[in-house]
Amino acid sequence: MNIFAAIKNKWEKWYYGDFEEEPEEWDEDAPRKSEHYLGDADSRTVYVLEALGQMAEAADKADQSRDEYEAVTSLLMDMEQIEKLSNDVRVQIADLADQIAKREKARRELFLKTGNMKEKRLLLMERYEEEIPTGIGKIRDAEKYRKLILRDLKKLEAERHSYRYQLREANITIANTRGIALICVGAMLVSIILLTALQLGYEMDVIWGYLMICAAGALTLTVLFVRYADAGKEKKRLEKTRNHMITLHNTVKIRYVNNTKLLSYLYMKYDVESADELEDYWNTYTAEVKARQKDQELKQELEYYYDSLTDVLSRHSVEDPEIWIKQTAALVDPREMVEVRHGLIARRQKLREQLEYNEDVARKAQDKIKELARAYPQYSDEIADIVDRYEGT
Repeated sequence: MNIFAAIKNKWEKWYYGDFEEEPEEWDEDAPRKSEHYLGDADSRTVYVLEALGQMAEAADKADQSRDEYEAVTSLLMDMEQIEKLSNDVRVQIADLADQIAKREKARRELFLKTGNMKEKRLLLMERYEEEIPTGIGKIRDAEKYRKLILRDLKKLEAERHSYRYQLREANITIANTRGIALICVGAMLVSIILLTALQLGYEMDVIWGYLMICAAGALTLTVLFVRYADAGKEKKRLEKTRNHMITLHNTVKIRYVNNTKLLSYLYMKYDVESADELEDYWNTYTAEVKARQKDQELKQELEYYYDSLTDVLSRHSVEDPEIWIKQTAALVDPREMVEVRHGLIARRQKLREQLEYNEDVARKAQDKIKELARAYPQYSDEIADIVDRYEGT
């Protein structure tokens, strides 16, 4: 029984030797492992350019995150500088901030008379009054871009299913042609043995039988060989397609992560869930601004106290004093200062995560190019030339 089981296992191993199911998860390093994929110049060029594109996009996103990260860090350093000031100076700053807060409260009361916006939301809209129009555009663009990315991901998933189906068909063709060829050869041998027995035992003329068997066998084996070769070429073509799809999937995935992190940050910053929501708040806010009767008078008074506060802060080495005219509650109440610090630290952490993610993406893409050059030293000059031409564009 064990002998038959061993023979069966060897038969299945030989018969289905090239029948490989596509794994559920793709190996992201598969392109560099495929010699016939990276063995031609076009495939190497595409592979290197896609890696360079990932590096460029990651570097651009990292620069954006770095600028915002430095701005948040600068604000935290200003907070430390303010807390180091003498008591007299801090009392002066708190008094100016209190005057600003009172007049801004008077402005808010004008808004609240209409009853269309809560005070907490109004405070947030005031804080980012200059940034919100641009912020709406940023969020809307990011949301549109997310739809495009999701569409690309769905398209890539459909192409992956198509690839798996075609690969399975090619493997089945290879296995079937191999089995049919084996059956054909066996039938030819049996026929030849029978004809030989008739010739030797009964002295019959079987020459035409030999010719017919050889002709039929040659024709059948030729057709099977052609089908086998075509299926093998199809598998190689599918392998190139698979490697290209993996690289595209990695690129789209990086874009999706960056887009998601950007939207998450903007949603948190403006405390909204969509660009439409922020635009609705902005429209309500601007409509209420127009309704205020005493707005101009209060604004003139505020300008005076704004200038006074920023002048005091500037004279005491605060790098960005203008920001504090919208953070007067923190200057008056130490508990509010603690809350502001916690919020800034949380924002900086998100920015650091995005910065580190994109730096890691750029590093991995660079490592891919270096690994390709090490794996194929005969193409190192060509790879370096592709990099130089890309950087020169």
